[in-house]
Amino acid sequence: MLTPPAVRRALRRSLGAALVVVTLAACGAAPRPDVPVPPTPSATAPVQVPSDGVSLAGLGFTYGPVDRVFAPFGAQVASRVDQPDNVTLVMTAPSAADLLAFYRRTAVANGFAVIADDPATTTLTFSGFGWTGTFTGDERASALLLRPAA
Repeated sequence: MLTPPAVRRALRRSLGAALVVVTLAACGAAPRPDVPVPPTPSATAPVQVPSDGVSLAGLGFTYGPVDRVFAPFGAQVASRVDQPDNVTLVMTAPSAADLLAFYRRTAVANGFAVIADDPATTTLTFSGFGWTGTFTGDERASALLLRPAA
């Protein structure tokens, strides 16, 4: 049985109106709360060589932002990894607290954005130049880990 033209038009209008309501309801969903986004480091930010440190390049590392990440002079290196997807420096001295202060200061000075800083766990995470860095330590040893940003 065919529907009269007037009924078909009314049905189309009702379906069209329902589609508009559904679309507007989906677009009117609660917005995501504003999440602070750390500033993007500038690829042209000048390198600030600390007077008390040596670059990872100076220590023979070849991967990662080796001209912008440093180790303090006199650091006792227990182990190291230098690979395209993982750069790690394990140190037994200076203390974790001193190293945390060093990396907090030198990361920011060299254009990295600090994305987490937890003195209670002696942990600092920073990012920039296509890499994410994490420093953590305790009374026995400390480690700096650099990985390509996801």
